[in-house]
Amino acid sequence: MIGRSRGASLLVPVLIVITVGAFGVVVVASQAGGDIASTDADAQGIEALALAEAGLERALKRFAAGTACAALGETISDLSAFGVTGRTIVIGNGLGTDFASTPLQSSLTQCRVPVTARIDASNVSRSIHAIVDRNLLGGPRNYAFDNPAAGAPSAWTLTPAAGYAVNGGPDGVAPACSRAAWLVKTTAGNTTETASGQASVNFTLTGGSTTTVAFHYRITDRGTGCGGIPAGPADPCGGAAGREGSICFRATDSGGTNSTSGTLNADATGAVGNVACPIAFDPCDSGYQGGYPVKSTVAMTMGGAGTRTISTFGYFLRLQRNGRREMFLDHIEAINDTALGAARVQLWRDCSMSSCPPT
Repeated sequence: MIGRSRGASLLVPVLIVITVGAFGVVVVASQAGGDIASTDADAQGIEALALAEAGLERALKRFAAGTACAALGETISDLSAFGVTGRTIVIGNGLGTDFASTPLQSSLTQCRVPVTARIDASNVSRSIHAIVDRNLLGGPRNYAFDNPAAGAPSAWTLTPAAGYAVNGGPDGVAPACSRAAWLVKTTAGNTTETASGQASVNFTLTGGSTTTVAFHYRITDRGTGCGGIPAGPADPCGGAAGREGSICFRATDSGGTNSTSGTLNADATGAVGNVACPIAFDPCDSGYQGGYPVKSTVAMTMGGAGTRTISTFGYFLRLQRNGRREMFLDHIEAINDTALGAARVQLWRDCSMSSCPPT
């Protein structure tokens, strides 16, 4: 389309849409006209923003495939294979802080990626920062376990149904406590109690690959018991290895193949508690293994071969041996470098609209 602007100048919009391999869709737009230099600069700014977004997509894919956050940096100056010249995309090494320069919620799965794209001839550029996450379960906190704000978690099927603590999980310092998975051993005798939770998921990975599951947990001795807790499920984790508590995880693919993680076996990590249950608990920021925010991990070898579509993910908790005690499980993350369909951009900022901190 050719339209006439003021005077005799011609306005010639040119729109080019290309797919740049791993970059995604890049939109290149420019205009010609003797009296529309500012409009052309605006168009180049839009083009630079689209290029920056394409660079972000590339960084996200590399991060999801196992490239370390601090090693994402690269400069891409040759797009001639796609009919684009004179453009440069600079992806910076990832940062471990959010937009307030405070540490990200997870050092395992989150990264803040800075990207700048430039139109070389005019030196018009746009910079963006984005916080990306590759946790297969949808974020650094329990996969939707903290929603809604009250009552049972909306995304999990729990056995028994009372297997959660409204304010038992750490979100830093009490009383800023989150919901956590919970199991209580109600009697002092040598008995066993179990609990489980299962959530629907949808991502693919490669059979035979390793999924690392990271989580916060604590086991606390209790001075008093809790009555009326229903019986729990069968335990797939294996023997307790003589310890007071056990935790394992299981994923099931669309073909019905189960993959079960290794089992963490441990004794109580907290002091004796004498609080009422199931609505009151020991301080939510105390007693965590290694000290919050340190996480424990177990490995899961994915069953089957080829591409597997994972449909459910679950945890299993077990308490045994003499003594009353309770267990809390929170902030579950799952990482697999072969996974597709789970990495995501959580927060995005155009640095020309809001400041992007350098650290």
